[in-house]
Amino acid sequence: MNQTDPLVAIVTRTKNRTLLLDRCVKTVLAQTIPNWIHVIVNDGGDPKDIETLVEPYRDEYAGRLKVIHNEQSLGMEAASNVGIRASQSRYLVVLDDDDSWDPTFLDVMVEVLENETWPNTRGVFCHTEIIFEEIRGKEIRELGRKDFNGWLNAIDMLRLLASNRFTPVCFLFERSVVDEIGMFDESLPVIGDWEFNIRFLERFDITVHPEYLAFWHQRPKVKNGLGNSVIADGDLHDIYRSRMVNKWVRQSLQNGTLDYGQLFALSTILEQNDIMESRFHRYRKRIEKTLIYRIYSALMTLVRGKSYHVDDK
Repeated sequence: MNQTDPLVAIVTRTKNRTLLLDRCVKTVLAQTIPNWIHVIVNDGGDPKDIETLVEPYRDEYAGRLKVIHNEQSLGMEAASNVGIRASQSRYLVVLDDDDSWDPTFLDVMVEVLENETWPNTRGVFCHTEIIFEEIRGKEIRELGRKDFNGWLNAIDMLRLLASNRFTPVCFLFERSVVDEIGMFDESLPVIGDWEFNIRFLERFDITVHPEYLAFWHQRPKVKNGLGNSVIADGDLHDIYRSRMVNKWVRQSLQNGTLDYGQLFALSTILEQNDIMESRFHRYRKRIEKTLIYRIYSALMTLVRGKSYHVDDK
């Protein structure tokens, strides 16, 4: 990193979602530290729409914006890699076009990582809220919120292998790590962030900042291009997760580090976990249908909710 390079490179992947991207642009420009560059990777979408959107913000960006247009869609992980290669910085963070931050996100996260005393720590993630929303015309309306990972005070490999505990929106890390563990896996159409996080934690530690500074936006009722990939491509997530686990198990069996007896014991634990998750899912559905829960959700939305509207430019 040169002294003239930005402190943080923010990589945003987008495709034909200018309504959501406009909110993303605003969340970046609202950051309380100025030393960053925003790299927007248009992954096969209409270039004119992107250029029209960002043009009114050029002065405010003051040279801190770089827009890259992929002629064809390369996929989420490849788009991330395009943005990483096209920038220079000490730190990296991937902010998807539909997610948002608290204005102090970059300021706080950089400070936490720079003040970390454990020598092997190369990344930090903060607590995250899931924001449920819907789109009506040019308006994004918040429906409610849910805690995603606020119970985590630390992250270890076992917890991460069980489930992806932090998404790109809340994770800031040292750029130099990608030189040691590699870029995002472009062969994965989904769950590439989870696979990257596992490789990261295999080599380096990640600290947790217990403050809600990142917001993971989801639109449960939307299945088209405006949907959140975890929901819209839920089946695909399950398929590729299984393929990754199968690959790891085969490698362990071939290397002699795992046998079928150990696998059977693990599968028994997993079976019991699946039973408990199934019961919890059924109970949750029943609770959500109750009048008290509906009143609580409506009150929370009234107190904390907001609408985001994009005016015609």
